[in-house]
Parts: sequence; C-alpha cells; structure tokens
Amino acid sequence: MAKKPLQGIRVIEFGLYIALPLATRLLASMGAEVIKVETLTSLDMSWFGPIYAPGALQLEYRPLKRNVTLDVRQPRGKEIMEELLKKSDVYITNLGEGALTKYGLTFDHVRSLKKDLIVLWQTGLGSTGPYGGYKAYGRLMQHACAVSTISGTPDSLGVANVSYSDYHTSVFNAMAIIGALERRRRTGEGCFIECPIYESGVVTVGPAFLDYQVNKVIPERRENRHRFFAPHGAYPCKGTDRWCTIAVTNEEEWKAFCGVIGNPAWTKSPQFATAADRVKNAKELDRLVGEWTSKRNAHQVMERMQKAGVPAGIVSKGEDLANSEHLKSHEFYKHTEYYAADFNAPGVKWPVAGTSPVFSEPIYFSETPVMFGPMHKVGQDNNYVYGKLLGMSKEEIKKLTKEGVFA
Repeated sequence: MAKKPLQGIRVIEFGLYIALPLATRLLASMGAEVIKVETLTSLDMSWFGPIYAPGALQLEYRPLKRNVTLDVRQPRGKEIMEELLKKSDVYITNLGEGALTKYGLTFDHVRSLKKDLIVLWQTGLGSTGPYGGYKAYGRLMQHACAVSTISGTPDSLGVANVSYSDYHTSVFNAMAIIGALERRRRTGEGCFIECPIYESGVVTVGPAFLDYQVNKVIPERRENRHRFFAPHGAYPCKGTDRWCTIAVTNEEEWKAFCGVIGNPAWTKSPQFATAADRVKNAKELDRLVGEWTSKRNAHQVMERMQKAGVPAGIVSKGEDLANSEHLKSHEFYKHTEYYAADFNAPGVKWPVAGTSPVFSEPIYFSETPVMFGPMHKVGQDNNYVYGKLLGMSKEEIKKLTKEGVFA
C-alpha cells in the first residue's frame, strides 16, 4: 500500500477542547503520528461530556492518537517534554501564554530546541491588537465574528448550539501545518504559526462584509429568506418538526418548481411574475409553498424537487444523520469504544463505558485512504513513547511514574 500523505511526521499535541484536537485528528487520519500529552492531575473536562454518555464526546477528538501522561510543571517533566519535542516535527498548543511561560515552555525556548520544528499556537483572538490575549470559546466567537447577526429572525439572533467556530478553525490549523511542512521540505526551516479562532470565523461571513464595503448594506436577519431569491426557505412537512429547504435561484428553477407542485393558479399571479416580485412578496409566497409541502413527506419533497433540478434538502435531525443510507454508503461512521473517566484511577485502568458511531474524515483519497482507529486511554502509550522513542528503561519509567512525573 502507498505511504500515507503525512506518514513519518510526528506531532505533539498539548492542549484542550475542540479546535486543536480536531486539527490533529485530521493530521493523524492522513498518517501523522500524533502524541497527545496530558496529565491526570489536570484532566481535560471534556472527558466527562456529554452528560447523557460521559466519555463519548472524546470520540470526536482522539481516534488514532497516541496518548501519554506527563506533568510538565515538574522540572523533570519539563525536561522530558523538551526531549520529546526534539524528536518531533510539529508542536501544536492552545494553552495561554501565561501558563506556557510558567511551565518554562515559551515559544522562543521551544523553537530553540530544534531548528526545523513547526510550532502552531491556536489562540482565541490572537496575541496582539486591542483584543490580544482575551479569553474566547467557539460558542462565543459566532457572535464576535458576526455569524449570529446575519442569521436568525429580526427579533432574535441565530445561534448554533455548538462550538461553531472551532470546527472550521481546526481545518485552518491543519492546512497551516501542511503548508509549513511543505515549506520546510523546500527550505529546511521550521516556523511559528498563530491561528486565532476569531479570524477563522470572520472569513466565513465574507459576502456580508463585501456587501457593506461595496454597497454600504448592513446585513439583515431574514430568517431563511434571501435578498434576491424566492422561494428560499425551510418549509413545514408532514410529521413532527419536519422541514424541507427549497431554494429557487433563477427562472428555469422557478418553472421547474411550479411544475413539481402542479402549476396551481397562484403561480401565474403577477405578484410572482419575476424574481424581484417574488422577493417583494416572499411572505405570501412562503405561505403558499408551505401549504403544499405540509401535506407531504420531507424526503418526498426533496426527491421530487431534486429530480426536477430544483435545489432542495431535508432539515436533518440527529436520527436522520445516524440512519442516513447516503452516509452509510460512504462508510462515514465507525463504531468505537469510549471510556469512563475517573480522576482517582490511572487512565489505563478506565473501563469501557460503551460504544458509539463516530464520524470519519470526509476526505476520499484515491490511492491513500484516510485512516481511522480507536481512541487510546490516557497514558496508554507511556511505554512506547518514553521507552522506545526516548530510550528510557522500564525501571526509570516506573520510578518517574511513582514520583508523579508521569501522572
């Protein structure tokens, strides 16, 4: 089998939460050896989520990664971290500058350890500027970067009840690292990268910014309506909380749409004669479309519209995604075990808490398919990393474990 795209690259992950571990999961899926460094004395609290299945949340972030315990707050722990970095290609962290300075792991120091080391620091709002150093989370950033001001209703902000900005930040992180690896291949030099969640979110609202810059138009919250197209929205269908989206963007699609719904008399009304007319009378148009869709199954509406060349799709619930024959045909889900975290027990002794389907990377290489593997327990790879990579004896590993360096 051909080598994986990032085979032979070693990445040290030293951080928490979502954007950072999603980025390294992406790198691991393409063949990189990712080693997550953490300590049971200050455990990532996302180990305990979600509340209805504690531990399952980690399945999003940990497949394929090796895992070691290391307390860098101890002098010997810091030294071991330094040795590990010297044997690695990439170091990625999202810890604050204050914490890293306290640990003696400033970026200047880390970069001095290995000339060609690539260092990525994922921050909230960057390290400089008026907001430099501010604390931030993905859920908050959707507001700071204006996503919520261009969605929702005129009376209420639109909010994605997930860490929205973290997910695209992770892709920027991974892309930056791949670019830096290519630069290193050409020049032999490492580099320092900073990737803020804030800017990663701002770029997703580019058209709204451009509209203001060029036309001085302030974005409006139009529910699901469009400024230039109609019908354009989510329409009620048969069943409880079932919807189908329909987006008609030109006259050809309008004619096809009218054909699908049987060309009722109202489609010939002057108030819907042109795109501008339909936008002007969007409220009435949405009511009429909703009357038609509400008598039909959402999947049937989608399929009939798509067959006629009209963009349409169901509004999926979790159960729709879990049972999707389309996703199953792509082998998108992998069933994987997860563990019950316990502050009072070594990570290697945590019991299996259950199994859950986990998404695989939506990347399909023709010759080197992306990889998927089980998540490792905290500290599971101590013997491999400290013994095989760093050359420590079993006695030394045992001694440092007892002293709490590998806690």
